[in-house]
Amino acid sequence: MATINRPKRQRAGDRLTNPGASASEISCDHAVAPFDRVAREMEQAWGIEKLPELVSPATAAKYGSAMAKLNASIAAGEPEECATRAAVCIRGLQAMDAEARAAGHQSTPDGFWMHEQNGDTIIIARDARDWKAIEAMHPGVAIFSMTEVANALEAYGKTVMAVKREFAGSKIAASRKVEGDGDMDGDIPF
Repeated sequence: MATINRPKRQRAGDRLTNPGASASEISCDHAVAPFDRVAREMEQAWGIEKLPELVSPATAAKYGSAMAKLNASIAAGEPEECATRAAVCIRGLQAMDAEARAAGHQSTPDGFWMHEQNGDTIIIARDARDWKAIEAMHPGVAIFSMTEVANALEAYGKTVMAVKREFAGSKIAASRKVEGDGDMDGDIPF
């Protein structure tokens, strides 16, 4: 499958994660922000990087060219060019969305989340009744119902759940299996 990689925003204006970001890097990052929002909306609607597969080769090639120019303007640190190219890419996404719908393709059902991590894509379906429709749109992608997610957390995530209860607002970045019975009265195993 051909992949068109869109730039991932690094939040250049965040002094904690990017303390050495230049003014042009910060400006480029913010110029790309509206495109990033629309790209996330399209991924939510159609699936991760699936929209270019649903349109004509000519339309997909035009979008690929626009993405290449956006990436080049980001690499060159040209904020005005980034803004121009981001606007072109937004129009490209909207054009692909319209073309896919005109061709009879259907976007994903509501209440549906798609997530990619470490090269694996998973889907969490809010409503298990949407399973078949989601599976038809994304063959081969692992689909989980909310009940399955809750069961997995119950079986594997007792430590994770305890951390979430004890540390309000915490985010779990990674987890590992705890040796023993997982008793939370002892030392925290990290």
